Amino acid sequence: MPENTKPQLSLGLTARWTAAARAQESTRPDALFHDPWAEALAGPEGAEWLQSRGGSVTPMVIRTRYFDDFMQRVVREEGIRQVVIVAAGLDTRAYRLEWPLGTSIYELDQPVVLHYKQQALHTAGAKPAHQRKAIGVDLSKPWQAPLQTMGFYSERPTLWLLEGLLFYLPDEAITHLLTDINKLSAPGSWLGFDCVNHATLTSPITHAWIEMQAAQGAPWLGGLDDPEGFLAGLGWTASMTQPGAPDAHYGRWTLPVIPVKMPDMPHNWYVTAKKTG
Repeated sequence: MPENTKPQLSLGLTARWTAAARAQESTRPDALFHDPWAEALAGPEGAEWLQSRGGSVTPMVIRTRYFDDFMQRVVREEGIRQVVIVAAGLDTRAYRLEWPLGTSIYELDQPVVLHYKQQALHTAGAKPAHQRKAIGVDLSKPWQAPLQTMGFYSERPTLWLLEGLLFYLPDEAITHLLTDINKLSAPGSWLGFDCVNHATLTSPITHAWIEMQAAQGAPWLGGLDDPEGFLAGLGWTASMTQPGAPDAHYGRWTLPVIPVKMPDMPHNWYVTAKKTG
């Protein structure tokens, strides 16, 4: 992860963007999820960004619902009770989702982001389900020890989530982070993340979005062209989908949908994987 101050501040800002998208969705009568704290967390910065986008944030909304469903399914069907949200930002899943008794949820992010979130949620009177443990870390530096100090057990299966993160990292940092997570994951662990391929960073189709991100100080830097193959090399069995696919549509996607693995085209993949090796 970038180590200088500006990218870190930008990543904090993107958390407000995501919160703004979730706040807008929560006001709809047909909302795909309900986040009662998102508006306060987004603040004026998030609201201003949302207005500049014309309110069109369907991919972010679908992504939130997709990973909501993924996480709830894994804890229910797989019996996992150890959850780690990497670069948690202003995510409120520890508060708004139903978690089985005995679930521990670890949130990793910059101390300033977690402090801001904690203050806002405390003011709103929000209460997390079961054990939520916020761990302020710089992900560009060793973060495993602080996680383990807070009670994380690498011997137990873990559910990991990296949402809205990897495209902000250069290629080397992406592979390094996923490799580090693998080292902490017992067999039976699950992993969920979204990523883009390298065509997304250069395609005329996605040029406007890539330019907007760069202009806002939060450029997209890296991707994975074969997430399934990369994870297979670490002992994980993975599958991929993308917004608009039958399992990631929710009646909201209105654009044409290309095959998930069509070569030489931009892809924004949702990847889920189980560690079997």
